[in-house]
Amino acid sequence: MNQLEIELNAILKTDEIYFPFQKFTGLAGASVLVLFHGQRFESSEILLIKRSLTVASHRGQVAFPGGGVEPEDEGDQFKTAIRETYEEVGVEPAGIRSLGVLPVIPTVSGGFFVSPVVGVAGPQAREQDLVLDLNEVAFAEWVLVSDLLQTRTHEVREVRGQLLSLPVFQWKDEKMWGMTALIFDLILSRYGTLKA
Repeated sequence: MNQLEIELNAILKTDEIYFPFQKFTGLAGASVLVLFHGQRFESSEILLIKRSLTVASHRGQVAFPGGGVEPEDEGDQFKTAIRETYEEVGVEPAGIRSLGVLPVIPTVSGGFFVSPVVGVAGPQAREQDLVLDLNEVAFAEWVLVSDLLQTRTHEVREVRGQLLSLPVFQWKDEKMWGMTALIFDLILSRYGTLKA
């Protein structure tokens, strides 16, 4: 286990609750894979995708690989996240080490409760070419955590009648906001707590 895995395990065990708006009920299940690669958290990379303009929801948005729970997943959030990642960007499941799951969070626009699964890509998984399902993914890339961190800002958005200050990050010309930004910001917040 390298230093990155030690740090991510500590982040997963942190008790800090991060939920900027009320919990919604009756939403369908989904999982995303927050996939890291590297030796230490601050110098690691994270896998991001831009969703295509042909998907049913969240068109053109920056996201983590993932999607809805299917019957073959047997209700297992880890299976969902890893299956969806393989289908969307071609990262082989054998090259992924699942470490745990963050608290379930709703999409900002509604529609899903999402389980953010945290994992680490081994060297072979990182070095392989990403094979995109262009029906779902416009492009994908490994992005330095430190680069994203430098772009962190907040925007005020109305979410179901509430005005909320929500985190926003920049990836090249793309804006990471909504649920994806909330998940990443939760990880950063917990890491900051551990460092303090």
